[in-house]
Amino acid sequence: MSAARRGVALLAAVVLAGAGLAACGGSSGGDAAVPEATIPVSSSTGDSCTDATGDLDLPAGVPASTPGLSGIDIVKASATVDGDQLDVSMTMAGPVDAAPSATYVVAQGDPLGALSFELRMVHGTDGWTTTLITWPEAKETRTTVAVTPVVAGDTLTATVPLQGLPPIALALQFGTSAQAGGSLVIDDCSSLSG
Repeated sequence: MSAARRGVALLAAVVLAGAGLAACGGSSGGDAAVPEATIPVSSSTGDSCTDATGDLDLPAGVPASTPGLSGIDIVKASATVDGDQLDVSMTMAGPVDAAPSATYVVAQGDPLGALSFELRMVHGTDGWTTTLITWPEAKETRTTVAVTPVVAGDTLTATVPLQGLPPIALALQFGTSAQAGGSLVIDDCSSLSG
């Protein structure tokens, strides 16, 4: 398992690389305070990646042939800014609906970062739920997002409003996870990992 994959495995669904926020502030001589200034950050147009088939991070005792795991085996993924929305597409090596209790993630940055986020689309027994996790002021905030992914065979797509998301970085991380035999199986994809 690569160092990049081990880093990703620390989060249940995936940790990624991204951008940071710069801020300036301070005081000069005595009690005269200089007001804080925030440097504006522009969004990129998004990111994409391709991933080898069959490279799941399988815990000991979980065979690669476990039914449904091809539904979390990322082949290609993208998140593209289109006007005021982020268009997400993730193609798997097998049917998305076959994956047991699966989570599909688009994220950027490290947890606790002001420009970091994780968009988690969870396919459970009751259907889909989508949650946006951000860390404004280094405190985790979870918000349910009214987005239901559309599944067509091996491809999942979703359209997410940019409102509420931090500016989109040049590099995004895509990840999946599913329970198999009481163990968590994951896959990830990033343009940064070659």
